[in-house]
Amino acid sequence: MGDEDLRKKHALFGSGGMAAAGMIPTAKKKPVVEEPVEEPIVKEEISPEDPEVIDAAAEEKPEPEPEIIEYRGHKAVVMGHSGAGNFGHNLDILFHRLDGVRLDAIANGNPGAVDESQTKTGAKNAYADYREMLDSESANIVAIAPRWTDQRYDMVKAALEHNAHVICERPIARTLKEADELLEISKKNDLKIAVLHQMRCDPHLSRFHAEREELIGDLLQMNVFGMMDERAGGEDSLVLGTHLFDIVRWFGGDVSYCTAQVTKDGMPALAEDSHESEKENLGRVLGDSIHAEFVMESGVYVTYVSDQRFHDSCGPWGIEFVGAKGRARLFAGMPPTMSLLVEGDPASPTNWEKWVQWPDVPGEYHEPVDHTEGLDAANRHVVNDWLEAIDEDREPKASGESALKSLEMIHGIWQAAVTMKRAYFPLVNRLHPLAEDDE
Repeated sequence: MGDEDLRKKHALFGSGGMAAAGMIPTAKKKPVVEEPVEEPIVKEEISPEDPEVIDAAAEEKPEPEPEIIEYRGHKAVVMGHSGAGNFGHNLDILFHRLDGVRLDAIANGNPGAVDESQTKTGAKNAYADYREMLDSESANIVAIAPRWTDQRYDMVKAALEHNAHVICERPIARTLKEADELLEISKKNDLKIAVLHQMRCDPHLSRFHAEREELIGDLLQMNVFGMMDERAGGEDSLVLGTHLFDIVRWFGGDVSYCTAQVTKDGMPALAEDSHESEKENLGRVLGDSIHAEFVMESGVYVTYVSDQRFHDSCGPWGIEFVGAKGRARLFAGMPPTMSLLVEGDPASPTNWEKWVQWPDVPGEYHEPVDHTEGLDAANRHVVNDWLEAIDEDREPKASGESALKSLEMIHGIWQAAVTMKRAYFPLVNRLHPLAEDDE
């Protein structure tokens, strides 16, 4: 084979072939074109708490107006008169710290003391005129506070005519006629009247009422003792007797008739001997000594004495309950306490008696308290029952009806004394037994 043939056969060794085969270092490859790669888009994360975001949102969406929620509890007002019965037994603070009750306003008939009353009670509004207060406020419960009774009827009537339930100091009114009219208005408008006869709602006296037959047997007699201090007689009966006679009716039922001996300076008292209280405006009262007897429709016999000469021998004001098999004694304090006679032999000439506090379970009975503190607690029992009576549409335990009949027993004493006859119940004379006109 010749050289020429060899060159043809190994054409690879030629410069063109070697370059094509990439065997010459200086040879360039054909460039490879790559598709561009898109970078991922990263979105900046924005916090919803970013101030700029909040400001922007606030600009876009206005803040909604706050929802107005109507108060649905009891709206209360109190009316009193500094220097003319004041606010009774702390009735200006009667609604303090009471769930479901808001004190909207207070009225003080003494213009110079209005600000003081508002500051003490924290009432939102204050007035010198209770009528203006009733017209301006939308109260549904009203406390009539003065101890004096000269404005009692007008105040209670005004509150009832403004469609408000009423709680007031005792007695409920000056005359039975006034009380009749107030109860008629309350019943017509389905309103509840409560009077602050605190013992009527005392839990331990309520328990004794429920267990009395077991404790002392059938109730036969109640011996009632007034305070018999310097107010002994007529004023004692009207101021404190109203509490006691309310309890008498609770235990003994309605009165059948009454007899009484009322004296003044040792002589039988006549209607013209009646007088106004030296300390309080309560209407006319009679006698500095009263001894009375009541016969109840249940057959229970009741005695009542308010005579300063008996003050030491009878002890604190209250009631002795005489049963067929035992006796109990109510001491009418704030809070009231009770004792039971557990020993004694009435048939023995050397009879001795032992009285024990009831109930005697440790920690169960009232702890001794300051008078004001005890009074506030006793008031609270009456208020709570009154509010429950409103909600349950029932009569309060210390109801206006019971208060009227308690006052009727006092008027019955005076009527029996001045006529020297039995006074039968209900009394026909609904005016004041010691006055010719209707006070």
